[in-house]
Amino acid sequence: MDVLKALPSSLGIDAVIAMNPENFTYASGVFVLTMRFVRARQAYVVFPASGEPVVIACGIDGPQITEATWIDDVRTYEEFVQQPVDILISTIRDLGLEKGRIGIDFDYLPALTFQTLTQALPGASFIDTSPQLAAIRSVKTRQEIAVLERNAKLTHQAVLAAMESSVAGDTERVIANRIATQIIEHGADTITWISFPCGDAGKQAHGHPSERPVEPGEIIRFDVGGTYGAWASDFARTYSSGAPTAEQRDVYAKLVDIQAEVIGMMKPGIAAQEIFTFCKKKTLERGLPFLLPHIGHSFGIEIHERPLLRPGEEIILEEGMVLNVEPLTSDSQGIMYHVEDLVEITGSGTRILSLGLAPRELPVIGRPISG
Repeated sequence: MDVLKALPSSLGIDAVIAMNPENFTYASGVFVLTMRFVRARQAYVVFPASGEPVVIACGIDGPQITEATWIDDVRTYEEFVQQPVDILISTIRDLGLEKGRIGIDFDYLPALTFQTLTQALPGASFIDTSPQLAAIRSVKTRQEIAVLERNAKLTHQAVLAAMESSVAGDTERVIANRIATQIIEHGADTITWISFPCGDAGKQAHGHPSERPVEPGEIIRFDVGGTYGAWASDFARTYSSGAPTAEQRDVYAKLVDIQAEVIGMMKPGIAAQEIFTFCKKKTLERGLPFLLPHIGHSFGIEIHERPLLRPGEEIILEEGMVLNVEPLTSDSQGIMYHVEDLVEITGSGTRILSLGLAPRELPVIGRPISG
């Protein structure tokens, strides 16, 4: 919180406004569920360079925010009677910032809200401070890392239970629903997503489960996540439905080795783009197709936070960052293989936050495995 309060002064501006759902949650310390789904229900945390921060939110959420936030000044608007931007404008005036230089989340700010702000405050200037807030969020506290680790392990446990109880002949939807049920039973509030391409759909990056029964000898690939309050999980694995071919086993084992090597080279001081380049090199050295525009991403309140492990990402890894590492490749038939695990950047390297990396031998549904 001290870092957030000091952000305007460190940037040489008069105030910073956190308003996208992730930044509001992070800055206020309160998770308001409806902010994810009702875009018109805007909320803001205003950090002036001089003075104390202010929270502005919908009146229906006022009691929850007042009870949970660390900020003393909470102001609310009556939905459908008042516009949230009007309360923001009056707050900026109250703080004496109507001619100030103000940072706000341009990556989320609706055009109509911005138009209203600039018309009502012609003497103020607005700049994008989304990257600066993202940079603060990218380095996690020990408490945040503990929450993310718990979620990763619970999701991993759920997947193991679901796949052990699945067999060839089950439909794709039955297996996907089994994973979803297990994630909920392991403590999630909701399912964030389930990508479940199987059979010929395995050539798609983000296919959906169908009513088709899974045939023996097919590759089953899924990328799943649950929501745990403000936080989530993101986890991917590749399985066989039975009787895997030599090529399937070989491609899978190489992919698992690549992920382990990538995680093994990650440490503080390395630029995110170097990790992408290393993964691409190792994939091509093994004669496998390299398919992804990125091979991982920082993870936290937002699913894809910065840094992304992609070309041109110059952000340097720091101790306390938490990233998903998710290489992907395909076999000679174009069927994709994917593994994804959450890792913490430590002082000397990495720590796996899931139950462990995927086993090197291609797992088969209906059989117990340890990873």
